[in-house]
Parts: sequence; structure tokens; C-alpha cells
Amino acid sequence: MDIVFLELRPNSPSRAAALRTALAEQGLVVADEQVVTVGSADGLTTLARAVAGQPVPGHPAYDDGTPPNGVGSNAVPRRPVALIPIDLVTNGTVLGAVLDDPRVRTGALAAESTAAGTELLDVLRIDADDRPAAAGLVHELDPHDPDGLLLELTRRLPGVGVEVKPVPMGGYVWARPTDAVEAMAAQQALATVPERRVRLREAARGGDGFFSTFVLRKLSWRLTGPAERLGLTPNQVTAGSFVLGLIAAGLIATGDRFPAVIGALLLQLCVVVDCVDGELARYRRRFSRFGAWLDASTDRIKEFAVVFALALAGARADQDLWPLAALAIGVQTFRSLADLSWSLRRKQLEGDVVPEPVHWVASTENVRVPSGFISSTDTFGVAGWLKRLGHFPIGERFLLISLGAALWSPKATLIGLNVLGLAAGAYMLTALASRGRSLAGDLVPAIAADTGPWLGAALQRLRGRAAVIAPALVSVIEIAVVYLLSTAVGAQHGAVVMLVAVIAVAHYLQAYGVREGAASESQLVIGADLRMAAFLVLIFLPGLLLPIDDVEDWVTGGLWALTAVVAVASVSTSLKSWIGVTR
Repeated sequence: MDIVFLELRPNSPSRAAALRTALAEQGLVVADEQVVTVGSADGLTTLARAVAGQPVPGHPAYDDGTPPNGVGSNAVPRRPVALIPIDLVTNGTVLGAVLDDPRVRTGALAAESTAAGTELLDVLRIDADDRPAAAGLVHELDPHDPDGLLLELTRRLPGVGVEVKPVPMGGYVWARPTDAVEAMAAQQALATVPERRVRLREAARGGDGFFSTFVLRKLSWRLTGPAERLGLTPNQVTAGSFVLGLIAAGLIATGDRFPAVIGALLLQLCVVVDCVDGELARYRRRFSRFGAWLDASTDRIKEFAVVFALALAGARADQDLWPLAALAIGVQTFRSLADLSWSLRRKQLEGDVVPEPVHWVASTENVRVPSGFISSTDTFGVAGWLKRLGHFPIGERFLLISLGAALWSPKATLIGLNVLGLAAGAYMLTALASRGRSLAGDLVPAIAADTGPWLGAALQRLRGRAAVIAPALVSVIEIAVVYLLSTAVGAQHGAVVMLVAVIAVAHYLQAYGVREGAASESQLVIGADLRMAAFLVLIFLPGLLLPIDDVEDWVTGGLWALTAVVAVASVSTSLKSWIGVTR
């Protein structure tokens, strides 16, 4: 990144050294640094050269100091540039949030929006591709108002097609002191803000369920700090959570009370650790599509593994809980696919959201000191939280499983999981029925399920609410048919439920990938229709025709073989598509 320190006020006290230190602490590598006195005779020309990526007088590359040529030329610099007042007092995290977040192309530090508009806090990042356009605007600015120069440039950029994204300051210090008293106040505030602690708190994600917001996130951010100090990556944390979930499932599957209690505790630890990976990514401002895929896919596998473990624990107590386990997997699959399909369909019909223009205004304060910690915990009110509880989110589902495994029987736990899951499904269908009128349209829907080529072609004829529900119904019908026909020919119930779980994960991976733009119907390898054909021809029909003594072994072996094929095919196809998007 290139840095341009701006002297916007006469005889501004230089804090360039402190700002350099703050940038280095954020891991920002400064490739080129220039200092521009905007109020000088050639200040705007010099600034235009700096924004365009050309050396300015006093820079080692500026050869003979002749008047600059080629300002605003078609040459595009390879790096973004940051414009920072040389007298700025702020925390390093503030600079990192604007300058080092990959989600920000061209952005500016901002205070919370007021009735007048969004206040600009005088840190502007200009993406490499936008630098020529920005450089061309500099000559149009008022040379007699250097202190308002960044505000005017920010206001003019949308006019040349450059949108400036506001980056909230958060719970940190920002100041451009005008006298010794303000400078002292800013320095004292800077020394008292626990920057790392605030940054960890702000890394928590908003919009979670009730239990995740008020319990899990309160614990997870305390683990994010140690994970960051140990140098763990978000993907390593996700893998650790996955291992904890599988160990918890293994302990619950024993059917004994003490191991089940330990498994329940590990399951809650697994959920807490699962929150850490996203917080760590947001803390470091490092994101990857592969990480998103890994997080989403392992969540489903952990959940279905624990459901399988509950049924296995029941089997060891001579209870046939496999139908309840298959029902729980089917209910959750229907809900998740319908939700993914709803959001995908809405996005498809609404098209790309055009951002509203930001009305930038000057800051009204010279020194801003946070009043306390800022957290991304959302406040929805009683009605809002009741709606979120009605969705029976993942934090609440894992809480129910943990409480059931530790305190109740596996049967009671699976019954509770199914009752609440069905209630949440009914709530979702009611909401879809009331809000789904907006889905009328002639657009061909993207299929948010692993349907296969034949069913996929049929489902693309559907429109409106039917296009949302049909893929989820296909997944549930496939699960139901596989389970009922397999048990009809005497297959081991554990093998059947394992295949059901793998089919559910295949549907989810495809649906999630379609919604996130990392998969398409053309990338399907097997699909529900081909899986059903293989199941009927290779497993069910031989189960009807073979002698009774050979049926169970043949059918069960076939189920395990089909499980392996579906697992390898769906995971490899999904992973390949996400890696391809990442590249």
C-alpha cells in the first residue's frame, strides 16, 4: 500500500512516526510513502501526482523537480493509496479497519450517521483501479480550504463512478486536535482504550440466535484472543471444533451416563469454539471462501453425527430410535434447504442491490473518545427474539441435544428435537405463505438442492413459492424413500440412517454452494434422481429377489458402498467448485 501523509493545517504537528508504528502493528506493508503540504502553492498538483502514483518533489524518484506531466493518465498503479492527515491521533485498529479489510475497496473512516449525514473522519482509502479517477478530481478541489479537501474529494468520487464505503470507527479514539488541550485529551484517551480487548469484542458476529448471542458469544471472544496469540488460523479452529464434535458424538453413542455428560459438555465447547473461527477471521480481517465452505459443511456433519449417536445409544439400550433419527435429519434438511432456497430466490428476483448514495458531512468534533465497549450484539426486542427462537437456530438445537444427552434419555432428546424442529418448519412455512407473494415471476430459479439432471430440469419449470419448496421436498422424499424401502428389505437401520445423513449433507452442500455462487446445477455428479436409480437397481430390487439368507448382507453392504460413493462425490465436487471460485 502507498501512504500519503497530508499537511492540511499550517504547521500541523507531525504524528507520522506514531502512525507508521500503528500501521506496522496492523501488518500493513507501506510500499511507498509521501508527504504533501496541501496549502502550498503547488499543493494540489503535488497531491494529484501522489494519488496517481507518481513521485512528488522531495521523493527519491522525483528526478529534476520539473512540472509534473501525465497526471490522470491511463496508467493504473498496482497498489491502493491511503490519504491520512499527518496530525491524526487514532488507534491502529481504526487504520486497519479502513486500509486492510479485503471487503473494502475504496472506503473512508466514518462516524455513526446523523440526521445531517455520515460524518467523514479524514482517513480515505482509494483502490488501485480508482486512483486515476481520483487524481483527476484533485485539481477541481478548492485550494483555499485544505482542511475540507478530503471531504470534498470523498463527495466527488461517486460522480466519476467510485463508490466510497463508510467504515465505522467503533469503540476507538479519533482526534485531530487544534490546540494543546485537545492534544493532551486525545493522547490520554488513546492510552486508556484497551485496544485489543475492544477489537476482540467487536469481532463477535451480530444476528445470531438468542443462546448464541447471550451465552456462546460471551464465551467465544475470550477464546479468540488466545487463539490469535497462538497463531491459529480460522480453518484450524474449524477443524478443532469438528474434532470436538465427533468426539462428543462418540461419547454420547456409548449410552452410559458419565460419558454422555462429558460428551454434552464437549459438544457445548465445540459450539463455542465454532464461533471462534469467524471471530478470528474478523479480528485479523482475513476471509476465504474455502473457510466459509469448511465451516458450513462441518456444522451439518457434526449435527447429524450427534443425531446418529443418540440413535446408536438407544440401540445399545434395546430401543429402536433410528426412525426418530431419520426424521430429525429429514426435518432439519427440509428447513435448511427451504431457507437457502428462499434467500436465493429473493436475491434472484430483486437483482443486485444498488447502494444508496452516502451523504458525507464534516466532523463536528475534534476529539472523539468512546463511551464504552462497542459490540455487534444486536437488540431485536421481545418480538424479534421470539421470532428468532421460532426458527430454532443451531445454538438452540445443540443446547437441546447437550441437555438431553446429559439429563434425559436419547429417546426424549430425539422426540424434543423433532417436535421443536417440526414447529420451526411450520413457522417457516407460515412465513413463506404470507411473504411469498413477492416471488411471482418468470425467472428460471436456481435449484438449491442436489436434485440431479432429470429432476433439476423438471424443477426449473416451477415458479414462485413452488420453486422455493420443491427442492426441499425432493430432498425429504429421497430420504423417506431410501429409509422406508431399505427397512422393508431388512437392511441394518444404522446403515440406512448413515446413508440418509450423507444424502442430507450432499443436498446442503449443493444448496449452500448455489446460494453463495460457488456451484451450479451443471456441476452435479450424482443427484437425487441418479442416486434413487442406483438405489433401486443395485440395492432394493436385489433385496426383493435374493434368497432371504443373503438379503441383509447384500442390502447393508450396498448401502455402505453407496454411502461412500455419495460422500466422496458430493464433498469432492463441492470442494472443487469452491476452490475454483477462490482462485
